[in-house]
Amino acid sequence: MKKHLTCCGRSERPLTLTNARCSRPLRVIRISSSSPASLRLKELGLCEAAEIRKLVDGNALICSIQGTRLAIGRSLGTHIEVEEVLA
Repeated sequence: MKKHLTCCGRSERPLTLTNARCSRPLRVIRISSSSPASLRLKELGLCEAAEIRKLVDGNALICSIQGTRLAIGRSLGTHIEVEEVLA
């Protein structure tokens, strides 16, 4: 997994959908898997620059994407890099 540099020069792992906190607005940076499931997520609107909100953090990650709730498996969520959107 890639590491990003912060302003202090320390390396930091990118935030994934699996690690993100619930109820925060998020923006998708990258989907790193090329599996058929990842391609289907892109067809459903979960693509780079999409704004989403993680609602439930359980065995499946429930997210709101363009007003639609979508369940994403935890293992697939590790391939979705996100960033928090500042209000």
